[in-house]
Amino acid sequence: MTRRELLLRIDELSAEIRSYPTPIARCDLHLPALLEERAGLVAHLNSLEQEPACSPEASWANDGGPNAA
Repeated sequence: MTRRELLLRIDELSAEIRSYPTPIARCDLHLPALLEERAGLVAHLNSLEQEPACSPEASWANDGGPNAA
């Protein structure tokens, strides 16, 4: 998924969670599944944002950067 797709899905899940009907029964399995899916997507998004990006010079030159062999 792209970053944009992740953000859209997280927004969709958040809206569904906000509008989830109450009261919530202990045996309800749908809401915990929604929360788990959203948490996984947020973790994935955070991991994407923490990956080091190429420097502008490396991207422009397409040579892999200063540490390329």
